[in-house]
Amino acid sequence: MYTRTRKFNIPTHHPNRSTKRYGIPSPPQVLLFDSTVAGLVLLVGQIADGVSTPIVGIFSDKQNKIPICARYGRRKVWHLLGTVLVIVSFPFIYSNCLGCEDLDQWSQLAYYSIFVCIFQFGWACVQISHLALIPDLTSKKHQRTELNSIRYAFTVLSNLTVFTITFFVLNTGASSSQNTDGNCTLTTSPSPNPTSNPILSSGMVRADECSSTETIGPEDANKFRNIALICVGVGAAFSLIFHLGVREPPYIPSKEQDIVSVEDQGTKKQQPRKMKKVDWFKELPFYQIAVLYMATRLYVNLYQVYIPLYVQETLSLSETFIATVPFAMYLAGFLGSLVMKEINKKIGRKRTFALGCLVGIAGCLWVWFGQGDYYVQWGIFLVATLLGIGGSTLLITSLSITADLIGSNVEGGAFVYGFMSLVDKFSNGIIIMIIQDSNPEESWYYRSVITFACGASCVLGLLVTISLINVKVGRRRGESIVLDILEEPDTLEEEGGIDNPALTIISDGKIPMDVKPNACQLRAEDNPSMCQLGLKDIPALCPKENSEKAEELETKRDG
Repeated sequence: MYTRTRKFNIPTHHPNRSTKRYGIPSPPQVLLFDSTVAGLVLLVGQIADGVSTPIVGIFSDKQNKIPICARYGRRKVWHLLGTVLVIVSFPFIYSNCLGCEDLDQWSQLAYYSIFVCIFQFGWACVQISHLALIPDLTSKKHQRTELNSIRYAFTVLSNLTVFTITFFVLNTGASSSQNTDGNCTLTTSPSPNPTSNPILSSGMVRADECSSTETIGPEDANKFRNIALICVGVGAAFSLIFHLGVREPPYIPSKEQDIVSVEDQGTKKQQPRKMKKVDWFKELPFYQIAVLYMATRLYVNLYQVYIPLYVQETLSLSETFIATVPFAMYLAGFLGSLVMKEINKKIGRKRTFALGCLVGIAGCLWVWFGQGDYYVQWGIFLVATLLGIGGSTLLITSLSITADLIGSNVEGGAFVYGFMSLVDKFSNGIIIMIIQDSNPEESWYYRSVITFACGASCVLGLLVTISLINVKVGRRRGESIVLDILEEPDTLEEEGGIDNPALTIISDGKIPMDVKPNACQLRAEDNPSMCQLGLKDIPALCPKENSEKAEELETKRDG
């Protein structure tokens, strides 16, 4: 299932991410939308995405009865459907309102909302089916982390591609909003009122105070349309590579899995208990990890949406910085994703997530205290680096923790990811709507948003991580600890030096090394310590006669 070819073809789907900007049409400065209407469009998109994700998750987990679709793969069919919807709908979102350019904002809101909803349903199909495919391909934790890391790396590469395209398109041709007067430059001209903006207090000028500064306006609508078309083309090409290069494992219905046992190293290993949709809601870690993922997505989405606005409105830098600062942010995230697998193996999931929270908080605090020439010219790129590394760490690790929660219950993997995304979308839509509606139209506002909103998301994630310290993610309610003791080692570190009674018996020569025993084969008379595991308490694992022998031996020992 998990081959080198699949490992590097899996993430090639993700340049579809290059077509997603959280459902916002062309920037409000281009469409001349006020902040409330722009926030409403985003909220509509988030609600549509949030409603779509659990629906897609439920149906993606079901067996496909159409023969050609069943052969193609239950995940890939939904992914293909989503790709088509994204390609069809996205160019309309980043174009002028066809036939309604002269209508009021609320009429245009209805127009864009239709295409946003189509796009978000398509994106839900793409996102959920792709995430659910990773647990289907491998049950190894470190391999799932590696796939999530590679997947995020390609996400960052697609974002870098978008900002590269944006940089060249926006700087091609003169915009009518550009004044060619070269007497005013950003680094030498004094501000008429140096103390009006604390970040620019050293004399840096605002964009609206300098006639040579390029700003985004309605005249750039065609540029954003071209950017969207290019991104759709790139995303479609990489999606084709994904569909041609990845073969989805055949799906075995749960009824058939209940009577099938798989051979593993010469012994039979019983299948895990199947989880129905309602069973997931009985697991406390299900809710904890949902909040963890929500905090992660809130942090990532907020800084991705508001960093360009912070650069343009608060720092008042030219439109070139709108591309270069996020470029630095995504580049740092890409470099961080390359080492995420090793960090997870060395210090564990929870410590890695906590580390990402601390890095993110550091970046948010720097945004609040940063000011002066050095900060505007260089410090902003260091802040972008911290935000990018923190975001990649949180996102990769939270997805890996979610995969750990799914464990071997891949029959419900899409539903779990769908529920996580539902919580994420609704919370993000509501929070961003509140942020947009509360905008006082002051230059300092976006600095406060990044500092307090993003920082609070990191703090929330840190608190949830603390609550998970004593939780074994992936262990189901009422499941015996013996299953964890006999669990197959997942990393080289676990294979050596682990204090495992079962492996101790094997090393003593009681059982051949090439045979991995189950709990019933480890007789209490071979090693009395196994009696402490309480074999009689887990009769489902053992044949009746072995369970009775264990109970008899334990009774004799107590006597």
